[in-house]
Amino acid sequence: MDREKRFRVYENVGPPPSSGGRKTRWGDLPLDTIGVNGLIEMPMEPSEVQSQIHAIRSYAWRMAKKLDKKFSVRKTDYGIGIWRTQ
Repeated sequence: MDREKRFRVYENVGPPPSSGGRKTRWGDLPLDTIGVNGLIEMPMEPSEVQSQIHAIRSYAWRMAKKLDKKFSVRKTDYGIGIWRTQ
């Protein structure tokens, strides 16, 4: 039994679009542009600080490895601060 195969071949279309994975809401933080002893200030309410600081610390840690830089993420009186330490 010969079945007719139906398919199309396309060339030079590039990789498929991303269809999943975790999306970060902190990707717009300019961690790659701040100099040593620079600060990114993120004003927010204390309740929001508690729910967001872990995610921000994780993102800063991942970016530190990628950029070969060091960051310190701390709670402050105004919200959250991200300092570049090295």
